[in-house]
Amino acid sequence: MASDRKKTFLEGFEAGLKTAWNEVVKMASRGYSSTELGVMAKTKLATINRDVESMASRLEGEAGIQDAEEEGEIAERGAYLVNEEKADAVYRHFHGLLKAGARGLSISRTHPKDVTRRFHLPVVDAIWLSRTTDKGKSADSSVADPTNLVALAGAVIEFLEAGGDAAVVVEGLEYLVSLNGFSSVLRFVQTLNEKVVVNDSYLLISANADAMKEQEYNVLAKEMAGEL
Repeated sequence: MASDRKKTFLEGFEAGLKTAWNEVVKMASRGYSSTELGVMAKTKLATINRDVESMASRLEGEAGIQDAEEEGEIAERGAYLVNEEKADAVYRHFHGLLKAGARGLSISRTHPKDVTRRFHLPVVDAIWLSRTTDKGKSADSSVADPTNLVALAGAVIEFLEAGGDAAVVVEGLEYLVSLNGFSSVLRFVQTLNEKVVVNDSYLLISANADAMKEQEYNVLAKEMAGEL
């Protein structure tokens, strides 16, 4: 580990020196006076922090994409709860399962196009939870009435039974609870859980414990194979 860190540091140090001296050569070859070179050098020095921050942001973004691709190592098939304020980790796990070969179905309060764009997901079946009057199937997703849990469960079951080895992600659980009540949503989850087990698949549910009653969240968690 120490040798790896040393190697990484030296590679970065070498790259920095090369960049700096290349800039010096460029400026010197353009016939600037010593005064002009001094001013330009000071300007370059003043922007170093900005350039470093820019590179750090870029690396963080690339690391985020890599995390999204690598996460998803779930030991056993079944239903899992992801406690998070906003759906994020649940999609990283979902992405990992898709990479492993699972068929994907996304059920979300967020529009499917936005989900795909943000988490760099491949094309999957998608259901958008919306009370819009434009119901039915669009070019890239279905629109489902979030108050009709029976129909929603039916669509998920149909997908699960189409071949097994599926990964279903649910984002917007609190939204469903606000419209249908916890008892109805619990029955909905229990139904999906049973079908997931029978069809050797995965169910990933994003939920914010802080936005739910503690007792209700605990009851929901007990229905799951585990929490991620």
